Amino acid sequence: MALNNIGKFWLANGHSTWVYVRFAPHGTGEDRGAQWIQASPLPFDTFPTPSGYTQLETTRHQKRFLYANGGTDWWYFALVENTYSPGWNSTFFTLTGGGNA
Repeated sequence: MALNNIGKFWLANGHSTWVYVRFAPHGTGEDRGAQWIQASPLPFDTFPTPSGYTQLETTRHQKRFLYANGGTDWWYFALVENTYSPGWNSTFFTLTGGGNA
């Protein structure tokens, strides 16, 4: 199951954040098998647009689930880091990814 342009996040140079995706079309999460999440940088929507580099690294993919009487709930997590380097940019990003074929 592919996912594309999920959310809009801001990440400063040298910082990291955990992100997650939950497939819940019926109110509880669904198991979609092996899924991966990738951070995809977005262009700036400001003027003047800053020039320079940004490098996003997505690691530590996790699949979390909860067994409950009402059914099992599933989440897919990943850690996104904006690699630190002096003079590199902070950036907006969105999530993209999908399952393994």
